[in-house]
Amino acid sequence: MAIDVLRLPPATLRPFGGSTSLEDTYRAHAPAVRGRMLALTRDPALADDLASEAFLRLATEIDAGRAPRDPVAWLFRVGRNLMISRARRASVATRAMPGLLDRDVARSPEDEVVEREGHDLLRATLETLGDEDRRVVMLAAQGFRPEEIARITGRSQAATRTRLCRARGRLRTRLAQAGMTA
Repeated sequence: MAIDVLRLPPATLRPFGGSTSLEDTYRAHAPAVRGRMLALTRDPALADDLASEAFLRLATEIDAGRAPRDPVAWLFRVGRNLMISRARRASVATRAMPGLLDRDVARSPEDEVVEREGHDLLRATLETLGDEDRRVVMLAAQGFRPEEIARITGRSQAATRTRLCRARGRLRTRLAQAGMTA
């Protein structure tokens, strides 16, 4: 956004820091100020914004009666400070971005339906297993170790491991036949 100094209120064009007006300062030093901002940022659009903002702030200072003695040096300093402030804001925004993501968003209806269908298919496939096979698979799914399952079912550890392995194999085969793969 460039400042059109010719459209500024007449009060901002009065002499300051000697006999030079804001318009004269703009015409004489705008390319140098933009060039300095471009050297600092390496971004032409950002350099234009910073130079425009610096001249806008100069106009505000002049209008308030606080004209700097050396407006060119003042413009360079203000432009540099604006660039630093913008970089800090960008850094803070970048660091804050992950916190803005709401991870507690409700799942889509499609995801809910697909998950429910998967659970229904698994439940129906588990029901095709025999009672003892289903029991050992469910105990294993709940986190029980084969030794604990053996104690619960009253079988030896070797027999329990064999039954569990075969029951899992039958379950895996039936799930694959039903179209559900892991």
